[in-house]
Amino acid sequence: MTRTPVWNAFPLAAAAASVALWIVQTVCGKQHIPFTTFADYLIEACFALSLATGALAVITLRAAHATVPGWGRLGDAGAVLYGLGQALILIPATVTLVAADELPVPQTLFLPGFALWAAGMVLVAVGAYRAGVLPRPVAVLLPASFVLMVSLGEAGALVVAATWAVIGVRLRGGPPRNTEPVSE
Repeated sequence: MTRTPVWNAFPLAAAAASVALWIVQTVCGKQHIPFTTFADYLIEACFALSLATGALAVITLRAAHATVPGWGRLGDAGAVLYGLGQALILIPATVTLVAADELPVPQTLFLPGFALWAAGMVLVAVGAYRAGVLPRPVAVLLPASFVLMVSLGEAGALVVAATWAVIGVRLRGGPPRNTEPVSE
């Protein structure tokens, strides 16, 4: 019996964190800024956790493709941009959690963070499609999951959860199916 590397659990952790965020947002309602209730802290903490686990999950996705032809520099660049974008958004989320209010300077990181995250998602999708580790329809749907996450509001967390859950299950399922070189 072969053991699955521990880091393969990060996509499933990202899925669980996104579900937790959706549950907390649904149960607690609208977040108040500045924070007035414990629920406000809980929502922001779940948001920060979903960002942190998402960054770790994309690192896992990149590691799963490290030895598979087709991922290449494009996939690597996408993983870096994706992780950097989430890290930039994690900074103001963490500051907001600690300060219980949105401070103006960290909030300026949201727009570049989302832009990097979106660009990274597209490049990760291209790399994943070419490598064939994930089912190709999942790779094609990666950018759509980002658009749905942004456009669906609170329910967007469920799209992120579903995406990471599918990826996590696939990565835990064994070695990559496609090990044939893909022409560049």
